[in-house]
Amino acid sequence: MLSDLWVIVAAILILAGLLASQLLLIVVGVLVLLIWITGKHWTRYAFGRLTYQRRLERRRAFIGDVVDYYITVDNGKILPMIWLDISDAFPIGLQTGGTHQRGVGAEAELDHRITTSLLPYQRVTWRYRVRCRTRGNHRIGPARLRSGDMFGITSAEKHVPDVEYLLVYPRIVDLRQMMNLWERPLGASRGRRLIQDDPSRFVGLRDYRPTDPLKRIDWKATARHGKVEARVFEPAATRHMLIALNARTGDAAWQGSNRRLFERAVTVAASVAEYAEREGYTFGLVSNAVASYSSKWMSVPAGGGSLQLEAVLESLAMAGPFWVAELSAVLRTETDSLASDATVVVVTAILSRAVVNETEQIRRRGHRVAVFYAGDGPPGPAAADLPPEVPVYLAGSSLANLEDAWRDDWSGESEIVREMEPV
Repeated sequence: MLSDLWVIVAAILILAGLLASQLLLIVVGVLVLLIWITGKHWTRYAFGRLTYQRRLERRRAFIGDVVDYYITVDNGKILPMIWLDISDAFPIGLQTGGTHQRGVGAEAELDHRITTSLLPYQRVTWRYRVRCRTRGNHRIGPARLRSGDMFGITSAEKHVPDVEYLLVYPRIVDLRQMMNLWERPLGASRGRRLIQDDPSRFVGLRDYRPTDPLKRIDWKATARHGKVEARVFEPAATRHMLIALNARTGDAAWQGSNRRLFERAVTVAASVAEYAEREGYTFGLVSNAVASYSSKWMSVPAGGGSLQLEAVLESLAMAGPFWVAELSAVLRTETDSLASDATVVVVTAILSRAVVNETEQIRRRGHRVAVFYAGDGPPGPAAADLPPEVPVYLAGSSLANLEDAWRDDWSGESEIVREMEPV
């Protein structure tokens, strides 16, 4: 009824202006009619031939990387967009300009806002610099587009369900920076190298190092040259490694998960995987952490090469900070088919009695075992029961010195570039 009233008012004004020869009444009547036509048909044609697209420079990155992110809006019609408001759901783990947080806790996300206007047949492109703050498979979208007529009477809204995903791998650190050997309370531990050498492939001599076992010393060469020398062997043709990540970060289940320690353990596991790929290992991954795509614990079968590293990093990127079983139970299940000469690398922020006992059982079955402790300070009292043949590396204390620098890298706004192009 109100819509019909506008038409009646416009007709009366135009008719009165014609009868009275009053141009002003005619102009007002035409304006009222124009407002009525605009309000009636704006919602129907506002988003016609209007496209909204996102594009990522790449779909995989590491923590700390900066990725170019493009948003393009194309108005392919003669009707201009007086104003256009774009609201795009943006993950909390990515950082860029033009965002503000909405929601709290697990429901928190960023709202990426753009307000602009478009002339007929105009395309506008924005380039954002997105910094990857946390690992995970981050979803961008869906988006909501809002616009209104030039008189501010009516508005229209459009939902764009399309989404983009950016998979962010965990950070990788040089493994040598984390191999700070823990001194046992009852004496120094005898750490062993992760690389397995083949004693049948002698290649030469070199100066003896304190970390070399005594059986490597060539006593004849030592007596002949007057200095202690050790034999050097080629690495074995095939070397196997199993990386076991413990998602548990507290003694009791009610303590929940310490996200900082869990992320540190994931960083260590990713660094060990990168080392294994670089050294030519056949390696796999197991963890009692829950995978975001499944309710079962994580397990990546053994393999080799860059594709295997990609599979392990992808699983670590998707790992949730919650555990579905004890690591000892996972190890008992997953090590049954392990190669007899394999090395088991346990990455954990807490050394429980069950993990220590299972580690001893694995060693008795003929496997080499190394522990990378990602917690704060020295490991707990249960670690003292580990045999001297099992080295414990204090990876947590090494990473703690780098965490402040990593946090500093996340400060600062991203660059925004706006480009306009005619269609």
